[in-house]
Amino acid sequence: MKWLIGLVLVVVAGAGLWWSGLLNQYLPTAKPQVAQQTATTTPQQQTTPAPINDLPTQTSDTSDAAMAQDTAAVDAQMQGLQNDSASIDQSFNDKATAQEY
Repeated sequence: MKWLIGLVLVVVAGAGLWWSGLLNQYLPTAKPQVAQQTATTTPQQQTTPAPINDLPTQTSDTSDAAMAQDTAAVDAQMQGLQNDSASIDQSFNDKATAQEY
C-alpha cells in the first residue's frame, strides 16, 4: 500500500513539474525542418509594404487636374457604396415566400 501512495505522489509531482514547464528544459524537442533551413540563411530585412493606392493618379502628383481626377474617382466609389447600401436596405424589407417541397 505504501508503494502505491509513493507512486501516486511521484506521478502527481511529475505532472506538476511538466505542467509548470520546468521539465521542458530536460526533454528533447524536435526542430522543424523549416527552422533548420532558415537558421543557415542570412536574415532578410523586413520592409513594410507601401499602402495601396487605387486612385487614377500617382501619389506624388499634386496638380489641380490630378486632384479633380482623384475626387471624381472617390465620388464614383461613393456612388457605388450608396447603391450597395440601398440594395441592402431593400433586402431587409423582403418578405418570405411559400415554397413547395
